[in-house]
Amino acid sequence: MTKLGNFSPKRRAFLGFAGVGLASALLASCATPNGGTAPTDNASAPAADLPPVEITLSSYAVAKPVFEQLIPEFQKYWQEEKGQTVTFKESYGPSGQQSRAIIEGFEADVLAQNLETNVTSLVDAGLVSEDWATRLPNNASPATTVMALVVRPGNPKNIESWSDLARDGVGIVAINPKTSGNARWGVLGGFGSTLKADGDGAAQAYLDGLVRNIQVLESGGREATDAFVTQGIGDVMVNFENEIIFTNQVQGETIPYVVPTSNVSVDFPVTVIDSVVDARGTREVAEAFAEFLFTPVAQEIYAKAGYRPIDEAVLAAHASQYGAVDTFYTPADFGGWKEINSLLFADGALFEQSQAKVQR
Repeated sequence: MTKLGNFSPKRRAFLGFAGVGLASALLASCATPNGGTAPTDNASAPAADLPPVEITLSSYAVAKPVFEQLIPEFQKYWQEEKGQTVTFKESYGPSGQQSRAIIEGFEADVLAQNLETNVTSLVDAGLVSEDWATRLPNNASPATTVMALVVRPGNPKNIESWSDLARDGVGIVAINPKTSGNARWGVLGGFGSTLKADGDGAAQAYLDGLVRNIQVLESGGREATDAFVTQGIGDVMVNFENEIIFTNQVQGETIPYVVPTSNVSVDFPVTVIDSVVDARGTREVAEAFAEFLFTPVAQEIYAKAGYRPIDEAVLAAHASQYGAVDTFYTPADFGGWKEINSLLFADGALFEQSQAKVQR
């Protein structure tokens, strides 16, 4: 397994800087629960209807459109399977904040994340079982994506690859890696690809240039999109490919973007919160919802929302909508998220060190 370059602990200490991360915003908030489906007289339904049940889904912000489609399909399936109406409360926000809210007492039955460490922090807190990643296929990730570079119409700055983000004269709308998994994937995509191709020095120079070019640093993907699209700030924004496909194909927009051919495969892990479902008696339906995300029906919904489903047949059927990637990296190629976070995103790590250089 290749570690994340040759940045030794000694060098990290030498380069260390007690930087101050930007304040996070937009606390998790619950949306109005979705309505359930009324019981039917379907002969295949259970003879005796069960009382209605309510579960709470906590998710990273930009997944809201796909869950708005997944939830009604699950409600229909569960009604037919069990004769039981399921209603949902939904909470969306920056991914790191969502996990912290659960640690602080927010009672979510199911957590959908865009970063593995936002789940393992709940394991460390005693809220989720250590075997969470093996309870579902593909390390509990029902879909993937890659990182894309959203540009202005006509791409006037000629942005084609990761290296262009570090060029002089390029303004970036970025997401704060202290609050967002989306941001960490975006930084890793460029830094990791540069590291593998050109080594430590080039990767450090890339990161310094990237941070120097940041015009605004938002707390989450929705806020960054608003700054770039609505407010017209910057020349480029790094975002999940699925977000842009959904915006263009489903919402009818024509947002131009580039998919770097050397990229990172982004996972979206899902888990039940064991401490909550056991206390509330909702384990059966919560686990069923998590398992439903891997069914052909759900995989098709993921694909139509721009994600890369793990079902190979569904992926192949939608192949034309995805950007071509020659080289896929995963966190394991860089020693895993513990190593990545220690080097790049921890207090005083390389991202904050690059911020300090800009502030001098």
